[in-house]
Amino acid sequence: MEVNEYLPMFLAESREHLQDLNLAVVRVEETPDDADTIDEIFRIAHSLKGMSATMGFARIAALTHAMEDLFEVLRIRRGGLEREAIDVLLECLDALSAAFEAIDTEGEEKLEQEPLVERLEALVRSQSEQHTVVLERPDPAQLQAAAGGRRVVHVLIRLDEAALMPSVRALMALAAISDHGEILASLPAQDAVEQFDGDTIEAWLASEHEDELVQASVLAVPDVAEVILTDADTATAGEPRPAARKRGKRGKAAASVDASEVAAGEPEAESELAAAAAEAAPAPAANGAGERKTTAATSSVRVDAERLDQLMHVMGELVVHRTHVESLLERAEVPGLHEAMNDLTRSSQALQAMVMQVRMIPVEAVFLRFPRLVRDLSGKLDKKVELLLSGSETELDRTVVDQLGDPLVHLVRNSLDHGLEPPEERVAAGKPAAGTLEISAQHTGGSVLISVRDDGRGIDPVRVAGKAAERGLIAADAVDQVDMGQAIELLFSAGFSTADEMSDISGRGVGLDAVRTAIRGLGGEVLVQSELGAGTTTQIRLPLTLAIVATLLVEAQEQPFVVHLDRVEMTLKLEDYPLRHVGGQRMLVLREDVLPILDLAGSLGYGEATGASYGVAVRGADGRVVLAVDHLIGQRELVTRPLPDGVGAHPALSGGAVLSSGQIALVLDCDALTATGKNEAAAVAVAV
Repeated sequence: MEVNEYLPMFLAESREHLQDLNLAVVRVEETPDDADTIDEIFRIAHSLKGMSATMGFARIAALTHAMEDLFEVLRIRRGGLEREAIDVLLECLDALSAAFEAIDTEGEEKLEQEPLVERLEALVRSQSEQHTVVLERPDPAQLQAAAGGRRVVHVLIRLDEAALMPSVRALMALAAISDHGEILASLPAQDAVEQFDGDTIEAWLASEHEDELVQASVLAVPDVAEVILTDADTATAGEPRPAARKRGKRGKAAASVDASEVAAGEPEAESELAAAAAEAAPAPAANGAGERKTTAATSSVRVDAERLDQLMHVMGELVVHRTHVESLLERAEVPGLHEAMNDLTRSSQALQAMVMQVRMIPVEAVFLRFPRLVRDLSGKLDKKVELLLSGSETELDRTVVDQLGDPLVHLVRNSLDHGLEPPEERVAAGKPAAGTLEISAQHTGGSVLISVRDDGRGIDPVRVAGKAAERGLIAADAVDQVDMGQAIELLFSAGFSTADEMSDISGRGVGLDAVRTAIRGLGGEVLVQSELGAGTTTQIRLPLTLAIVATLLVEAQEQPFVVHLDRVEMTLKLEDYPLRHVGGQRMLVLREDVLPILDLAGSLGYGEATGASYGVAVRGADGRVVLAVDHLIGQRELVTRPLPDGVGAHPALSGGAVLSSGQIALVLDCDALTATGKNEAAAVAVAV
């Protein structure tokens, strides 16, 4: 097999396996007797080992082989594994993740597995109970009576001296023997296998199968060195004997697994990779009119993300060309052309919706990292935390999901470090010792709302204001006037942190400011609500997609601008509403509210607009503002792109879009615009 051909698929499959293993290990720590999860762990670890060995990555195969031994301990004992063992397993998973990244970027696994293998072996020895068992041989007459005329075969099994878990190997060997008949007796007895620590296993089997079949089945069990079958009457019976000698520490040679050896025992590994490759290949045409078979393997196809991006790019070009044709159609008078254009529009919109749907993936892709993160951080902070995840099936554009991970990690770390209290503090406040951290996602109209909520201590405006005064963000005499809303805004200041000490978790001043910057880059907004002593909720509102968006196209000073349609509250003619001038600032009276009017062209450096007669009321993170523009052109579906470096450096410009006329329309960031309007209104209030 040409391994390079399968390398991309191998890496993709392996990363999925690692993610599933992380979740399963954390889950089995919480519910040790969950048999389904334990079986899942075995299945994933076995596949990962076999695939790695098949691809020639011996170090990864050696580490996963040693991990399997500890997983076997988990399966045969009740009560699960100690936290120390879980910690080592998670360290192994981190090491494997780094190895896969090295393979992807440098072509080498770059894994030092020996220290981890030694720690795994030490854990297996400590987890396995050491007992000396007296093994009683069966009486030959009783064997013959129980056989009922069937042939009785004596099976002698010798384990490799380096076998790390003889009790598990004995259990597996006896299970293999039982497939060929009835086990009349065994040493060790089947109900005493868990305490076995010898190197020789005997069984008396009533079977009609050929000896070669029985021997082959037992030899397939790992760590079996030799299998000898004889007729029962030639084997010594009746004498009790002690269990065979116990083992010492498994040598380093045994910890090193040769890839070819592992691969030889994993025939399904290569077929698994081949099956994955088959998913990406076109299905052959049916040769006859038979019943069509549908399997799980054909229900989905693995597609390179770059191809999806190219597909979306071509779809965006189609939207631009369609819009251009629609504008030309207004000047053409050809019979039937309008009907044909309507049909073309319907078909292209259906194709557009389908392409958009293909790019949608569940936010579960991000949520899956949090059980492990919360488990590690809560242990480091010595806090008890119950993590609740909901809405994982909510879908977002792949580009949005890819960039959502880091902001959410910041919020989770903030909740664990600053929000949730230590158990003794919570109990003293009348709360449960374990804090609750809830991460949820849901669709709200044309956007997705993601919430991170904790029931911790909440934001203390006095403490935040004190820290802000220490850092020179506010005057010392203004500390007492800071309310909750102002305190939250201070937390979004660049470089601001309330941590007293710098640690690897917090205190470096990289937090909410980075979150807001990242989310605004995605066309979203961040809202924070908090109640002192009750907890904090942070909400992230995001568009479903960043590629093709519904917008309102306007013009100011002959420059086209676009506003995301979900941020537009209403459009209006300025002359139809009462206007007020306060300290030189124009204000518009809208129903029971007074909104600042922001000259769009002037605020962006395009010169003051003298003939602006229309207004667009938009919603942002800091409230509402009316944008004064020259013309309202209409709604458009546009393909937005980031602006090149050095172009459109103003914070209120977040991207660009090509219009059907060839002009570039600039995409407005409503959060930045409302902040500008709020600041101007505040300056007016101070002047008055």
